[in-house]
Amino acid sequence: MGWISWRGDILMRRTDMATSEGVNETAERLLEVMKTEVPLDESILMKSGVTTSKPHPYPEVETCISFGGGKGTGKSKVPYALRWHEEDANFQRGRKRRYVADPFNKYAKGTLDANLKRTLGEAWK
Repeated sequence: MGWISWRGDILMRRTDMATSEGVNETAERLLEVMKTEVPLDESILMKSGVTTSKPHPYPEVETCISFGGGKGTGKSKVPYALRWHEEDANFQRGRKRRYVADPFNKYAKGTLDANLKRTLGEAWK
């Protein structure tokens, strides 16, 4: 009897939409943390930080966090973005190198877990 009224298409659609929302919210949160660590001189590099999402057939989600602008970001290219990520220098005001990798490694899993738990829970209220 239960299989007759089961609506798998609704289940899949709600799950996919909630997952996509959770991933995108995680990327936005990580970007904000990264902006607190990116080397800061004239704030050009910090302002180049963006998240982008490409629509794919569900359930695939492709979300990118980037600094340094360039093609597809809508920001001017910042040629020293990779250099300051990889090389150490005398950064001021608590700023540092590895401003993308370190926050990602530290916060991504917990933030994604919390966002997916929330968005998936809201999808079924």
